Amino acid sequence: MAVTQPDAAALLGALLASPDDLLLVVQRGEITHASVAAGRLLGRAAAPGGDVASLFHETCREKLSAALAHEAAAPWELQVRREDGGQEAVTFLVVPAADGSRILLGRASLRDEVRRREAAAIALTGELADLTRALATKGAELEAARAGLEELGRQREDFMSIVSHDLKSSLNAIRLQATLIEHTQSAPTPAQRATIAGRLLRNVDRMTALISDILDAALADAGELRIAARRLSLEEVVAEVVDTMAPIAAEVGVEIRRAAAGAALVRGDARRLYQVLVNLVENAIRHTPRGTDVLIELAPRDGRVRCAVEDAGPGIAPEGRAAVFDRFRRQGGRAGRAGLGLHIAQRIVALHGGSIWVEAGARGGARFVFELPAPDEGAAGGGNAGAAPERDAAAGRDAAAERDGGGSAGAR
Repeated sequence: MAVTQPDAAALLGALLASPDDLLLVVQRGEITHASVAAGRLLGRAAAPGGDVASLFHETCREKLSAALAHEAAAPWELQVRREDGGQEAVTFLVVPAADGSRILLGRASLRDEVRRREAAAIALTGELADLTRALATKGAELEAARAGLEELGRQREDFMSIVSHDLKSSLNAIRLQATLIEHTQSAPTPAQRATIAGRLLRNVDRMTALISDILDAALADAGELRIAARRLSLEEVVAEVVDTMAPIAAEVGVEIRRAAAGAALVRGDARRLYQVLVNLVENAIRHTPRGTDVLIELAPRDGRVRCAVEDAGPGIAPEGRAAVFDRFRRQGGRAGRAGLGLHIAQRIVALHGGSIWVEAGARGGARFVFELPAPDEGAAGGGNAGAAPERDAAAGRDAAAERDGGGSAGAR
C-alpha cells in the first residue's frame, strides 16, 4: 500500500512528538525539524535552524557528510554530543527525501534511558521525602491542636462546674437568709436586720462580680474590652481599693497595709485599674494566713509607675508563674471564684500599655507586680484613649455599682 502525503505528514508528526525516537530532518546541513527525544538528549543545539554538524563529534564529521550525501536509505553509526557534555554512539537510519532533505531516525541508547529514569526516580524520591516531612509537621500541628481543644474543653467543663457551684452557694445563702426572715416569729432587732442584710448584700455582690468576670473575659477574648483613659493618681485608686477590701480582709483575720511614694500619676481608666487592684488584693487575701497581712506597694520607677501586691502565703513555684494568668486557673487558698480575675487583670494592664508578672515575695509568698507608663509632662487631663463610644455611657453607669460590689476579683 502506498503512503499518501497526509499519511506521511501524520507519521512525521508522531515521530517528532515521540519521547524515545531521535528524529532530525536536515536540509543542506541545516536542521529543519527535531523530535522531543532529540531535544532532550542533544539540547538546544538540536533546535531548528541549527547546524547539524554541531551535534556530532569531530571524529565522525566526514562520516556524517557521507551519510547525508548517500542517495539510498542506510544505517549509519554516529557519535552525538549529549547536552551534558558526554558522547553517545547512536545508529541512525538516514533516508533521502524527495525534496532533497535527509531524515535521520535513531533511538537513544538503553543506558541513556536508564539514566533518565534514574534521575526522574531520584527527583520523585526527593519530592516524596519533602511531602512526608510536610505531612509529619502537619500531623504534629493537628495533634497539638487536638490536645489544645481537649484542654480547652476540660477547662470549660471545670469552669462551668465552678460557676455553677459558686452561683448555687450564693443563691443558697440568700435563700437561707430569706427563710430565716420568713419564719421569724417576732420582728428582728436592728442588729439582726443589719446581719441579715449584710449577708444578703455580700452574696449578691459575689454573684454580680462573678457575672462581671465572665462578661469581661468574653470581651477580652473577642478584643472588645475597652478603656477610657485620663490622667489620674494611682495612689487614689489604691486608697479606694483598701477602703473596699479592708472589711473583707478583716472577716478572715487579714490586714491590708500599703506603702506609697508620691502621687504615682498614670494615664488610665480609673474603673478598670480599680478592677485590676481588687482582683489582685482579693486573690492575695485568699492565700494569706489568718493573723498576717497583704502589702500593697506603689512607687514611680524610670518613667513608669510600679504597683505590687504581696501576700504571706505559700507562694508560687517559678515554673507555674506564667500559668496563673490563664483563664479558669485556680490554685489553692480559700475558695475563690471562676479563675478569671488574674486573666482579666493581665488583659486590662496590656490595654494600658503596661506589663504584669508574679515573682517571689520577701516573706516567701507571691508578689504580683504591674507597671504602667507615666504620662508625658505636657499631657492634658481627660481624654478618651481607645474607648468605644457606645461603651462610654455604660462604663459610667456601671462604675459605682461595680465598686460598691467589691469589683471583679479572680482566683489563682
